[in-house]
Parts: sequence; structure tokens; C-alpha cells
Amino acid sequence: MIGIELPTLNTNDSSYTLVEWLVPDGGSIEGEEPLAVVETSKASEEIESSGPGILHVLVGGGQECRPGQTIAYLFESAEERDSYRASAATPAAASESPGAGPSITNAARALADRHGVSEAELRGLGRTVVRTADVEALVRRAASAPASPGRQLSKRQRTVGAVVTESMRTVPAAAAYAKVDVGQAEELARQLSERTGSFVSLPVLLIKAVARRHAAHPLMFAALTDDGAVRESERAHVGVTMDAGRGLYTPVVHDAAELSGDRIADLLTGFRSKAFRGTFQAAELTGANIMVAPHTTEGMVLATPIVFPGQTCVVSVGAVDDQVLLDAQGAPRTRRFVHLGLVYDHRVVNGRDAMALLKDVKEELEAPAALG
Repeated sequence: MIGIELPTLNTNDSSYTLVEWLVPDGGSIEGEEPLAVVETSKASEEIESSGPGILHVLVGGGQECRPGQTIAYLFESAEERDSYRASAATPAAASESPGAGPSITNAARALADRHGVSEAELRGLGRTVVRTADVEALVRRAASAPASPGRQLSKRQRTVGAVVTESMRTVPAAAAYAKVDVGQAEELARQLSERTGSFVSLPVLLIKAVARRHAAHPLMFAALTDDGAVRESERAHVGVTMDAGRGLYTPVVHDAAELSGDRIADLLTGFRSKAFRGTFQAAELTGANIMVAPHTTEGMVLATPIVFPGQTCVVSVGAVDDQVLLDAQGAPRTRRFVHLGLVYDHRVVNGRDAMALLKDVKEELEAPAALG
């Protein structure tokens, strides 16, 4: 019998949800193959078998589980599993050493694992032998405990809160802003959309513009280490904040400087769909070394997002604002502007560096031919 323990999938979470088993209880497993889908506050992950065997499920679909918890057993044969099930009501051998704690029947142990009942809770019962009825009583007691007053935040929102708190605690942030004429960039986005069939938007071009400035502004893509040094990155991996009503996600456009505008657009379209369904894989949410935060709802002018721990900068963009200005001949002309914001870790980046990056990105968007 081999225990299948739930690995740590997200260090910010103390518990996950086991969404479903991909192999039925008692099913045969041929080798390394997906067994179950587990949802963290950020993504859904598949748990794989390390080898062949007969699956014996301990934690059912839809139940909460914790890192390190045994969620199933693998038996060498159906006969071995049947033997285990037949002896499940038999108390486990008691330890002869003083203070070793109670004997726990196999069935009670399995039920405790299934519901996340800790060893300390079992010992706290004060029983010589812990049986399934004792564990069931603990589970009922936990279920009937009065809920804390007020609306409870979702696990995903609590994770966002933890990141925000860590950022505010550890990152001395400063900000700079630039006003950008995006008339030409919008026209390029329209042309690319018509030519490729992809939805190319201003945030798409902004991601490409930021990534293209990686070599000129390496500190903007760096990470401050615990010993006060700066670890620079070889390529631009641009995260983008995204909320489709199911919580905030930050998927990553990896190696963004090497991608075409329509390819970035297709990635963002896929990310929006996954944000709505909550079906991101962990690899899609990791590896960012700079962040872009679109705040493009109509009427939004400026935004000051947080710098994510482990990064030094985040670039924000507001909604497009029409303004009537006089041209060189004194005639009124409508021009379209956005405000770019750059929030940065002042331990690594100074105001001069921040303004230099904003200036370069402004130039990219106002003369956007290279962003297609």
C-alpha cells in the first residue's frame, strides 16, 4: 500500500479543493497518469500517479484538503485492497510505550484523512481506541459550529489580500505618470485585427512595447534578493492583471518581446476565458518579471497598482480620453490620450529610471510600427 500525499501547489494556501477524481475509486492505474484535479486559490492542477496500482480514494470530490494530506492509497492488487477494506473495522495495534496515544482503527484513520481531521484532534478525544463514530462526531461538531459574523471572503480574494499586504509591508513604492497620444496605436491595432482575425487591443501593444524595452532598462525587470543584491532577467516575461468576475488573476505572457501583436492578442483572449472559468494552470501564472495592469473601463484616468513581491515595477494604463486641441494651423482637432502609470520599488529604481522607461514606452506607442 502506497499513500498518495497532496503536494504543496501554492505556498499562499493552507488548503485546496479536490475538484474531481479522474480515475474511479477501485479503478486500475497502468502507470504515471493523471488521478485527480485539485483547485488552489490561483489555478487548477492535476495530481498524477507515480506508478501502477489499484486506487483507493480517501478524500471525495468537492472536499477540502491540505498540503501533505494523504488523499488516496495505491494497492498492488484488488485482493490487497479488499483485504485492507475487510480489516478496516479492526483496531490498529496499540503502541506499548507510555503516552503513545490512542489506537485508531483503519476505517477511522481513513475517515479522518478524508475530512482533514488532525492527529491532535484525535488524541484530544481521550479515547483508548478511536473508531469511525468518534471521527464522525468530530466532523459533525465542526460542521455545526456557528459561522463567524459577516460575509466571508473567497479563498482567492484572501490570497490577493495576502499578496497586497506583503507588498505594502515590504515594497517602498513610488510612482510616475505620462500622457500618451494613442491615435496611431489604435489605428495599428485596428489594422492588425482586420488582417489577422485576432482581437488586438491597446493593452496588447502596451505589453509588446514594455517587453521591447527589457534590454534598455534591465532593473525594471529585475528582482531584489534577500541579501540586497539584484537578480536581472534574461528575457521579458510580462504578467497582466485580469479579473473576469471570478477573482483577480495575473497570467504571464512569456518572452513577450519575441511575440507578434496578434499572438499576444490570442494569448490574452485565452487568458480571459480561463479567468472567467477559473481554469488556469500554475505555469500560466508564474514567471512574470514585470506587470501590466489595464484599467481601461470608460472614465478611468489614472491607476496606482501595487508592485508584486519579487518584482520591481508595474505599468498601468487608463481608459482612452478624447481631447480637442488646436493643430499647427490653429484648427481644432480631436486627439486620443491615455495616462500610463509606473509604480516602482524605490529600493531598486529611482525616479530618473522610471521616467526614462515611461518616455521610451510613450515613444513606442506614439510611433507604433514596430509593435505589429
